[in-house]
Amino acid sequence: MKYAWFERIVLVLGAASILATFAFTYQSDLLVKEVIAQVLMFGVLFAAVHWGRRGGFLAAILASIVYIVLSIPLVTADPTMTSDVLVMILARVVAYGLIGIVGGELAMRMKYVLAGLESSSSIDQLSGLFNDRVMARELESARARFSRYGEPFSVVILDIAPEATAGYKPSKQKAIVRGLAGYIRGDIRLVDEAARLSDGRFMVLLPQTPKEGAQVVADRLANGIRAAVGMGAESAQARAIGAGDDFELADLGDRLSSGASVQALSPS
Repeated sequence: MKYAWFERIVLVLGAASILATFAFTYQSDLLVKEVIAQVLMFGVLFAAVHWGRRGGFLAAILASIVYIVLSIPLVTADPTMTSDVLVMILARVVAYGLIGIVGGELAMRMKYVLAGLESSSSIDQLSGLFNDRVMARELESARARFSRYGEPFSVVILDIAPEATAGYKPSKQKAIVRGLAGYIRGDIRLVDEAARLSDGRFMVLLPQTPKEGAQVVADRLANGIRAAVGMGAESAQARAIGAGDDFELADLGDRLSSGASVQALSPS
């Protein structure tokens, strides 16, 4: 099953559960505020399964703010209801947070799990991310869309110093790589594609992203990795390649297809 189908199934089930709630409470004194709260819940769910943890987190914050604002008139109209309203607010905020953050994280993981179930040769076994084979195909597709429709995209290459894992037992090295992969996966959007390449580098393909925006992502990822491994600036280097960098993209595509990866693209 491809992730797009999984996303549709989750959204259909979420919408069905909300509609069922409305059906069961149609005859009751259901407040308009609670109807809006349910709609907001679906919005958070959509953000989580479509954009991942970051999108779900932002949607949860927005939904919480809207719900709090809607609840204020209840307190001002009847101060004796303050404690009940606070309990309702807390319950909604927790629910939004769980769906947005936890749901978004699970959605990010499910994307790679489903890809692995569909084809084990698509996943790098050490990191759980995509491998060269998948990224060669995704890069070729992105270049074709840019050539045909002018759809922008960028690539981020992350070079991790060998010292970050050197001197550790294989099990510890695997844990470090898994941790770095988890950080990268959680910091990017769900529409972005992340991979660990055959030479140990990480690659992120960012659809609908100009080179300037990709460099911001590259710097953020590099800083996060440096903090994760507890080393200086030399522990992680990152660079962005834009859709217009034809020579670099062609070379990268050839290396990915041949399994040689991006050794020549390592920043000096």
